[in-house]
Amino acid sequence: MSEADLNVIFYTLFLLLGLPISYKYAKFTVSHTGMVLPHFFVSLMLNLCIGSVGIVGWIFFSVRISRAFTIGGIYLGAWIISISLVALFVLLLVKRKSMIQRFHYQYGR
Repeated sequence: MSEADLNVIFYTLFLLLGLPISYKYAKFTVSHTGMVLPHFFVSLMLNLCIGSVGIVGWIFFSVRISRAFTIGGIYLGAWIISISLVALFVLLLVKRKSMIQRFHYQYGR
């Protein structure tokens, strides 16, 4: 495997890592505060920020290989971030009720 192949793998894994990090943040904060909308928004923005950092890092790396490689990586990153954001949003909506119930159970409200 070449250096470019390894970088594509690590780039993809870094972008996909934003999903569990964002979900853990939302789950923890909603379970402790009971506020759903602000923490869902922050979680989505955290996922977007991790993806943006990954894309900027990709641009810095891939420019020295080729322009097509750079553009392809940006498209790959944009699709991964988009799918990750939609998956996170759906997952948070599905788990919303259990997070709020956990808050009420812990704090008796």
